[in-house]
Amino acid sequence: DDWTPMYSELARLTLEGAKGHDKVVLSHATYKNEYRDHFIKKLIEGGASEDNIIIVQLTIDPKVKARGLYHRTKRQVEQGGMSLEDLARTSWEWEFEGELTEEKFIELVIEAEEKDTENVFEVHPKAVMVDISGRDVTHFDNVDKVLGLTRSNELSYESICAKVKPIDEARDKITMANGFFDVIAEIFAKAGNESLAIEEEGEDEKKVEEMKKRRSSIVQCELLVRDISASSLKNSKSGKVLMRRKSLIMTGKIEE
Repeated sequence: DDWTPMYSELARLTLEGAKGHDKVVLSHATYKNEYRDHFIKKLIEGGASEDNIIIVQLTIDPKVKARGLYHRTKRQVEQGGMSLEDLARTSWEWEFEGELTEEKFIELVIEAEEKDTENVFEVHPKAVMVDISGRDVTHFDNVDKVLGLTRSNELSYESICAKVKPIDEARDKITMANGFFDVIAEIFAKAGNESLAIEEEGEDEKKVEEMKKRRSSIVQCELLVRDISASSLKNSKSGKVLMRRKSLIMTGKIEE
């Protein structure tokens, strides 16, 4: 896959933002140093000084991360009209009995990440490591210190969360509404992932829209939780998994 155009464009947009601001922060989950180095090279070619580029790499306790993933993924999949249990049995090929509780989810995520040797988050040699495991104001203090930012003492952790969480949830809804993940799903379907294909001919328009919404929600969750679901987007050979995904898209639940 040619990833260079995307990172070149990110660099261009960052340089564009720097024209009207003293500081620009690009937040992006970039796994490989090769991608990061290309992005930095493009910034420098565009006129940025290497001395003014700070690479901040966030670290987090695996259980804290998994707990956050549980709540975000549950919200996203339910917005698509499905259950977290059905998504987990389909996208991540997890087998379990009953409800997928928060603690069970955390256990399975950590187990899956330990087995994953492909999606390793590489440490950049020039990165400043910042721990964000604290679900309190230290999270912001650690990041602000590295970036040289100042924050009003009137802004408490609770008040910041109260502002940011609704923005995050609204962003999910906007992304779903603008068809971004549906386009991604179509790309995967045309590339041979038949379980993501939707037969529209002869179907009611409303039903097709509901199927597309569910499909977009599945792709969104699989992409955003790539540590444990990358294999499903690469066309899992398991007939059971393919049938489950097709069933989820068509009906909103697994029917076996």
